Amino acid sequence: MTETITNPPFIGINNFRDVGRLPRMKEGMLLRSGRLDEATAEDTQLMVDKYGLKTVIDLRTKTEHSRSRDTEMQCERRWDTVKINFISMKFELNLLKQLRWWQALWFIILMLFQQRMAAIRIIGQNVMSPRGLAELSKDSLRFCQDEILQALEVYISPQVYPVLVHCTQGKDRSGLIIMLILFVLHIPLDLIKADYVLSNQGSERVRASMMVEVSEIGMDEKYTQAPEEVVDEVWSFLENGGGVEVYLDEIGFGESKRQKLRELLLEYH
Repeated sequence: MTETITNPPFIGINNFRDVGRLPRMKEGMLLRSGRLDEATAEDTQLMVDKYGLKTVIDLRTKTEHSRSRDTEMQCERRWDTVKINFISMKFELNLLKQLRWWQALWFIILMLFQQRMAAIRIIGQNVMSPRGLAELSKDSLRFCQDEILQALEVYISPQVYPVLVHCTQGKDRSGLIIMLILFVLHIPLDLIKADYVLSNQGSERVRASMMVEVSEIGMDEKYTQAPEEVVDEVWSFLENGGGVEVYLDEIGFGESKRQKLRELLLEYH
């Protein structure tokens, strides 16, 4: 399925692809990538001229934004940006509850002294790393439901297309949102997995910097990867809860919204 990846000559945008190159989907509507902070003027122009980009969904946290570059603000002038702090307070509290009492105390002390990255490292080393990518995706489904709904609802407005979703590497949070959309569209599971694992190829040229970033928050090399097992685990989790439709009904993305999504993104439905 490597033909689904799009490789325009971007200089500062990584892990970009048009998910619409999957069978039955409309091309040029559903885009994904890593962060746009380092996009050059040429990248921005190409995104507008070749893809007609109108809307960006940015799933990063306030901490990630605080470390971003001014280039992102220049990009935003060329398209609308919807910022969603995907890592909800509920998600963070769930992680904190899994710390031992002395780890939680040290976390609080570091936060009080505004050492946020050092505090995050405690959670990364002691909770996130042991849980693994699949379990963290399930945690997102449990504890980031408002944020998931907010992201999905962007896609049901015809005027926002083409839409690009990104987080930092465009792999996990973005991957989960794209995964849910493809579930709604009834794309075969093997094709959804094929798209998901393309992030391994799409992130290759920034692998070294990814390693630095994950190590800063106390995590290891496996968090730079996009294994297809994550898709299987997410699918099984939703099926065990009654299915994708039941989950989406519960968070407020009901059948009428799902049908609108199909009308906008499928060649036929």
